[in-house]
Amino acid sequence: MSYRNFTDSAGTEWQVWDIVPGKRVRHTLAEGWLTFESATEKRRLAPIPLYWVSADDAELERMLKKAAPVPQRRSEREEDMVDLDRGDDASPP
Repeated sequence: MSYRNFTDSAGTEWQVWDIVPGKRVRHTLAEGWLTFESATEKRRLAPIPLYWVSADDAELERMLKKAAPVPQRRSEREEDMVDLDRGDDASPP
């Protein structure tokens, strides 16, 4: 696994790493993917561009723009706040 950090043109800091699955995954991800993660979002790009490790920040940002957003998982705290009787999010305490 390779790992990089870069800052996009908006000033957002991103961490980027490649994932090559050991198990069977969806066909579109079978050859692996790049994960882009900032403080507020995560994205995936598949397949992994061969040159990504040596790409400059501008090229990483172009890859980022092509990457698909990854839906955020609810944290345990958010799960605790769900009112199961009503089926909606309860107000925080």
